[in-house]
Amino acid sequence: MTILELAQQTGIHPKWVAGTAGGEYHSSCPSCGGTDRFFMQPHRQMKNCVGSYGCRRCEIHGDTIEFARQFLNCSFQEAVLAADAILPKEVGLCLFKKSQAFKPITLQVPSLAWSTRAQEFVNNAYENLLQRNDLLDDLASRGLLLDAVQQYKIGWSDQDFFESRTLWGLPEETKDGKKRIVWIPRGIVIPFIESSSRVLRLKVRRTDWKRGEKLPKYVAISGSMNGLSIIGSLKCNTVIVVESELDAYALNYAVGDLACAVAVGSNIKNPDNITDSLAKNAPNLLICHDNDEAGKAMLKKWQKLYSHAKPCPTLQAQGKDIGEAIEHGLDVREWLLKIINPNQNNLLIDQN
Repeated sequence: MTILELAQQTGIHPKWVAGTAGGEYHSSCPSCGGTDRFFMQPHRQMKNCVGSYGCRRCEIHGDTIEFARQFLNCSFQEAVLAADAILPKEVGLCLFKKSQAFKPITLQVPSLAWSTRAQEFVNNAYENLLQRNDLLDDLASRGLLLDAVQQYKIGWSDQDFFESRTLWGLPEETKDGKKRIVWIPRGIVIPFIESSSRVLRLKVRRTDWKRGEKLPKYVAISGSMNGLSIIGSLKCNTVIVVESELDAYALNYAVGDLACAVAVGSNIKNPDNITDSLAKNAPNLLICHDNDEAGKAMLKKWQKLYSHAKPCPTLQAQGKDIGEAIEHGLDVREWLLKIINPNQNNLLIDQN
């Protein structure tokens, strides 16, 4: 991946500003939170890989490998693979032993103009979904009954939309002489709405996605708030971390009185400052990782960040994730009650 693609995994959205070193991009700083002094040069040839970054405020800097290590908490080997780097055999791990302490990114709330347009889109998408019994049946099979669809305002985008950035309250940008647009693909619309009813994040699970294609299965709409999605009460003693937002909603719908769900959105994303505080203080931190290699990597990452984190996957025979497990007959509430004892607040982990 390029450093720009890795940056998007942290929740920041670099914008092209100049042609320096083949192209320079600016964004908020994932370290200090500065709004416009963080820069990336994705085409700059460094000693061990292509791509560099730096902040003119807190003065952090490095190449794509170091970016993956510092902000995505990758191991050295993972960072090399993420950066598509090919190192000489004589380059040893000793060159990269110095590691910096994990610093969660700071949440940045979108503008009111963005939230207003997002709310309009969410309302229309929600009404569209109510007309699609086939999609409602599919969501229900994964634990999101009609009540849940209504509660979380899940929707359906019936086509690809290409809208101006100004319509979404975003500054105009150009690329190769053309104005950049906001792409909202066809698929299931998944909003994140705070208690005041303001839309802060918007993501679409693409219906047209095919395995192996370059474009992602889940698309975060430009301007969405960075960080992870926390679904449920922050006062719950149990916090369950899952990868997808739909799984987090299914968990909250079934056990919202017992646990708070956190949707990572991508197995390599790091916690933001709010999620970091929640995870550190949670008496029971359960990592319901997917039953695949990427899921195991996510578990390893969270256990490295939080020593009290415990694995909590569904049974391998029940599928890859919470949604598939529910399709195979998992009673989420019964499953969770067997894992935690609410009376004694003890953790009873079933290691499968």
